[in-house]
Amino acid sequence: MAVTIDPAARNLIMGGVRFTKDELVHYVRKVNPSFNEAIASAFVTIGARYGVRGDVAFCQSIHETNWFRFGGDVKPEQNNFAGLGATGGVPGLTFKTIEEGVTAQIQHLYAYASTAALPAGETIVDPRFTLVKRGSALNWEDLAGKWAVPGYDKSKYASLDDALQAGDTYGQKIIKLFLGLIEMVTALGPLVVLDAGHGGSDPGAQGYGIVEKNKALSIALKVRDQLLARFKVRVNMTRDTDVFIPLLERASLANDWKADYFVSLHHNAAGGKGFESYVYKGTRTGESGKKQDILHAAIMDYLSTVGVNDRGRKEANFAVVRETKMPSILIENLFVDNASDATLLNNAAVIDKLAAAIATGIGQAMSLTSVAVVDPPKPPVTPPTTTPPAAAEYPQGTPQWKIDAVEWLYEQGLLTDVSWKKKIDEPLPLWAEAAILQRLYNLRNS
Repeated sequence: MAVTIDPAARNLIMGGVRFTKDELVHYVRKVNPSFNEAIASAFVTIGARYGVRGDVAFCQSIHETNWFRFGGDVKPEQNNFAGLGATGGVPGLTFKTIEEGVTAQIQHLYAYASTAALPAGETIVDPRFTLVKRGSALNWEDLAGKWAVPGYDKSKYASLDDALQAGDTYGQKIIKLFLGLIEMVTALGPLVVLDAGHGGSDPGAQGYGIVEKNKALSIALKVRDQLLARFKVRVNMTRDTDVFIPLLERASLANDWKADYFVSLHHNAAGGKGFESYVYKGTRTGESGKKQDILHAAIMDYLSTVGVNDRGRKEANFAVVRETKMPSILIENLFVDNASDATLLNNAAVIDKLAAAIATGIGQAMSLTSVAVVDPPKPPVTPPTTTPPAAAEYPQGTPQWKIDAVEWLYEQGLLTDVSWKKKIDEPLPLWAEAAILQRLYNLRNS
């Protein structure tokens, strides 16, 4: 589908990063399979540090470097991903590392879009930072005629305004690439954000050897794997390691990612037993409440089979369900300080089934498309080559007719010593022939 630009649209340079490193990598590798994923990682992390939309800056670099294939005056080893200092025939600035080059680009954008000081702990690495009139380009569309001069094709348009109306300026080309990224990623399915409660210096509830931050993360990772294996869906984690993330930052991440559903996983404590779920106050009758009904029921469909008490569907003023802009829920998966609940939480089979039930409930609540599970092709079965039992006792390669004839002698009792089977082509000694004739004579006259 062709991406179209709204000539009147203005997109801020400052803001959160919407897409993950893996999504950026996937976008570029469709065109440039040898793309170095460390570049995408730098744009996500450094952009977030400065409050600059690192994923859009990444699209700026796609435009500047021809999908990171370069080919112009700037060479890959310069780590200059936005043509800083480069003008016709002049290769521009060189940076020691990928991180330094991306930081310089992000700082240059920060200079255009903000009048604030650098974030705490940051130092200027962009040699052209002080040349920028601070705050002179708040939007990507404003970069035409500033970052890029003139910022449009003079052979096609009489003025910058004409190019803007046509959606064909420097900044608009960046946004067009970003819209292509949105189109590609959203085609992969709606986005679920899983939020494993607590983490790092915040252990959460504890009891019977269970630490909430660890158990919540373990279940969240299993739910992620279940969702990705069973549904057409994207899954982002607010944390996938043991790190502390403030509550408001968790909500901010989900908002920046433009998630479709937010699920925060926790465990209870302090006197109680069973499972309960929460949405923000006043949302029980809205979309969050509708999804809560479905997800809660799916979880209890399993937990009821192992004797878990249903404590109900509730509302609360929890920050992560209050501050998220999409339907959201917080689930309390049993009490870590209750003996019977803790026994279940310490049972690996129960945890696996609980994770599967949560994934099922999310899939039902979001009406996700199921992914057909295709078993890997099985190798053709070659019937084993079996040797008839009798043939195994004869020299390899002995024709079957010889075997059948000699076996008849044994069946009739005319031969009894099995060692003759190994000497099938040797002549019988006189005594053996006499013994066979004698037995044949006795059989005939018996």
